[in-house]
Amino acid sequence: MTRHPKKKEKENPASNNPNSKDVPPELPQSNQKEGVKIKNPLDKLFWLRVGMGLLAGSLAAFLGLSMEESSRPFLGFGIAIILFIISYGIAKAMRIPIPSSDKKKLIMTGIGSYFFMFLFSWILVNTLIHPEVGLQVIR
Repeated sequence: MTRHPKKKEKENPASNNPNSKDVPPELPQSNQKEGVKIKNPLDKLFWLRVGMGLLAGSLAAFLGLSMEESSRPFLGFGIAIILFIISYGIAKAMRIPIPSSDKKKLIMTGIGSYFFMFLFSWILVNTLIHPEVGLQVIR
């Protein structure tokens, strides 16, 4: 096991002063009060996409009831894609101040959570609608 020499810390001019007491370094001042958060518009977009993912999964499950089983996946993923495009339109309408180099953030913010919530709610709602499928005896 090799040991590396310790790095020398920069000397603080206040530490040379014998009259100074142990005073913690100054913390950077912030505009926010304790406990008060300023909401980031990208956070709002993230939570909008999470909610729309839940909506898309539930909608796909309920609309898939009247269709035959082979076309349900096409309907479900079609609804997911259409609602994601609608959420992109809403994000554009929110006029989130993003530099032109980061325009990809409007698409990528919350995309993973959107599709995971879509799949979760689609599976959950289908399971709740069709409880008899899981009660069959397997031989």
